[in-house]
Amino acid sequence: MVCRKVTLAPGAEERCRSKRKLRYPGGEGGEWLMMVIEKAVGPDAELLRLAAVSAFLDDKRYRPAARGLEDPPGHDSIEAHTRWIDMHDYFKCIVDGIIVGGCIVKRHTDYCELFGIFLHESCMGKGIGSTLLHEVMKLYPEDTQWSLETPDYAVRNHRFYERNGFTRAGKSKPDPGSGYSFITYRYKRDSDCH
Repeated sequence: MVCRKVTLAPGAEERCRSKRKLRYPGGEGGEWLMMVIEKAVGPDAELLRLAAVSAFLDDKRYRPAARGLEDPPGHDSIEAHTRWIDMHDYFKCIVDGIIVGGCIVKRHTDYCELFGIFLHESCMGKGIGSTLLHEVMKLYPEDTQWSLETPDYAVRNHRFYERNGFTRAGKSKPDPGSGYSFITYRYKRDSDCH
């Protein structure tokens, strides 16, 4: 791992830039591609927005007919991505020099919240999302507890989080405006394992 100091959201500790090579299972010729995870900056907002829009396209076919919410609120807004870059620890995932996704972490007093993680649809199913998730979590060695929420209809998300060590911790009542509930997932890491 190659590290350099980066500046994060106000009050956050400095973290490392993480570089890692990974092999695309079933990728063209099984070539090695360079994956870089680093702090997102304002000019990245548009490319992150495009990756997020692509990531959530497939969810539309599973979402119940809703009177209100569309996909994750703000996922398609440059202003929202810019605000998240300024307010949270927002990491961009770069593969072969192209921003293909992002991961947003909100730090709380006694846990970290995975506020969002997404990849362009062309990068799904290749191990990139799992690598992104675990590499970002490694940047918070002192934080052993993680939490997140995802819609109940987003079955693909449920499989992803469960495959990566998260367990279901609860389910909200259906939101009257959207018609769906949210599943809460938690992750607890051994404090000795960094």
